[in-house]
Amino acid sequence: MSEQITEIEIQLTHQQHQIEELNEFVYLQQQQIDTLTAEIRQIKEQLQMGLSLRASEAEEEPPPHY
Repeated sequence: MSEQITEIEIQLTHQQHQIEELNEFVYLQQQQIDTLTAEIRQIKEQLQMGLSLRASEAEEEPPPHY
């Protein structure tokens, strides 16, 4: 009986260690996702500003045939 309890305790310890490792991995992945999301948002804003600048420049310039 004592041997079985020891074996179960060993298995539980291994499982707890694996859970901690997985938790750390998930945490790091979420940080990467957050970073990438912020970068995408910044790129979108830069693209929108660039498009709006081009649109306003196109409205001010006369057509090439003038």
